[in-house]
Amino acid sequence: LSLSYVLAMASAYAVLGIVSGSFYFNLQAAFQNVWVISVFSGVFVALALSMFGFYELQLPAALQSRLSKSSDTQSAGTLRGAAFMGALSAIIVGPCVAPPLAAALLYISQTGNAVFGGLALFAMGLGFGVPLLLIGSSAGTLLPKAGAWMETIKKFFGVLMLGLAIWFLERVVPGQITLLLWAALFIVSAVYLGALDSLQNKAGWQRLWKGLGVILLVYGVILLIGAASGGKNIYEPLSGLSSSSVSSSRSQKPHVFTRIE
Repeated sequence: LSLSYVLAMASAYAVLGIVSGSFYFNLQAAFQNVWVISVFSGVFVALALSMFGFYELQLPAALQSRLSKSSDTQSAGTLRGAAFMGALSAIIVGPCVAPPLAAALLYISQTGNAVFGGLALFAMGLGFGVPLLLIGSSAGTLLPKAGAWMETIKKFFGVLMLGLAIWFLERVVPGQITLLLWAALFIVSAVYLGALDSLQNKAGWQRLWKGLGVILLVYGVILLIGAASGGKNIYEPLSGLSSSSVSSSRSQKPHVFTRIE
């Protein structure tokens, strides 16, 4: 049953790969403009806010109802029913795999090879299905139990998506602005990890999270100082403090241009 589900899901992704490979277009070059990058950043912010529980992203109710009725008509425990649900899941859980799927489609669209596109996304679908095959073969014994840890995982991925949004914006906004955005992300994350909370009645794991929070808080403050002093690099945020002292010596050295192909 698991194999039937996974093969149908992989086949649905293969169709996307064939369509993408049939139309050659350099999407990567076309997407390198301020409007597209800003929209992509906004999408990741919207996904992050949904992870934090501000709202739920889901298919329209009418479409969900139709899909539910279609699935109810399938016989439980049959290979055909499992395959149907597998193909359907490629549509329903699309937002969950949007980043890797978009990256694959961008690359495939530049090859113009429909066969390669179909095989590549079929292989990606099989990779998605490996955990499902393991869980199905174990008769559900490997399935993790639901609990509060799932909310923690959602918030963790929400922070990662906010980081992706800032990473996209680095291409179109000044470096000092991106430093401020990174500083805000680190400082707010540190507060949620308990960096400013008291250590009284804290268990071992809570102390560990607080320690990580303190590290993020200190680094966030360093980024704030770097942005205020003219820094532009997240890896060297305080470089602006020393730039004034070496600017005179740099101005005396001629610029060297190297032609590259």
